[in-house]
Amino acid sequence: MKNDMENNMKNEMENKEQKKKETLKNLGLEKLFDELEEQGWHPMLCDTPVPVYDNAVPCGKPADVGDVEKEYKLMPEETVSLQPGFMVKAKGDSMKDVNISEGDMVNVMQGRQAQDGDIVLAKIDDDYTLKAYLKDSDGQVWLVPQNPDYEAFPLPAGAEVVGVASQLIKAWPRATYRSCLGKVQKAKLKIRPQKELKPEFVTEAIRNIAPMVTVGRQWFAVYRALADKDVVGDADFATFCMMVQDAVPEHGRLPNLVEMQRLNIMSFAKQLKLWKPDNSPVTGKRYVDYLMIAQKMAKLLEEDPQKRRVAE
Repeated sequence: MKNDMENNMKNEMENKEQKKKETLKNLGLEKLFDELEEQGWHPMLCDTPVPVYDNAVPCGKPADVGDVEKEYKLMPEETVSLQPGFMVKAKGDSMKDVNISEGDMVNVMQGRQAQDGDIVLAKIDDDYTLKAYLKDSDGQVWLVPQNPDYEAFPLPAGAEVVGVASQLIKAWPRATYRSCLGKVQKAKLKIRPQKELKPEFVTEAIRNIAPMVTVGRQWFAVYRALADKDVVGDADFATFCMMVQDAVPEHGRLPNLVEMQRLNIMSFAKQLKLWKPDNSPVTGKRYVDYLMIAQKMAKLLEEDPQKRRVAE
């Protein structure tokens, strides 16, 4: 009898493995999974449906989780417990210190006894909330936010712990363009260091470009050229404004910090070579004026000091 059970389990596992291989082959993922496995990534195919409930569950004050399932999401079979489970969408910031953020999907297992430190889904007066679980020395259960802006509170009478969080799926993880650009610029400097520009060289370039600037906001184009050369830091408009004021204090249209910040959007927030007329805060002739000033300033920063002159 025991041997029969073992053989059945073995056959079932072999059948599952064979079915998985066939699925990967049909999806064109067989080679990719083999290569990832060889490199220690341990890929898992999302092929097991898990119910996702309609309403977002706040990481803050309790709210109704909803009785109707919104949809099913496919999860790797290896991550799905034999115990009943479902997924809810988090919102709010009270659990940010354990990396649970707005829009994250939390896999909740029912039927598991919560332990101190577990993240649980609790039901309070027909509303639901995600919190850390703790039972104190008096036997009182506490729900503990993971954000110093929120206070812990005891689980009220009649409330219950519905399930324990077993897995977290981040909502569309991505990095900001600005953070990526900063790191890329640093890497480029290590690979191909730029020639350091002396302060007097930069000051002279600012003085030479000044006649082209007829409106205070146009100084943004000068900033962009300097930022591309790492003369000023990304979005360091305070330093840039002081540089201009020191170089051309008599200029009638000096840069304004607020105006510089307002223009630092869309393609203008990127390097000059990535500017686009259909994706900028100014359009038409104004865009052309900004572009000409930025290009001229970039050229001045490349030229020999004795040759830099702005055509009148």
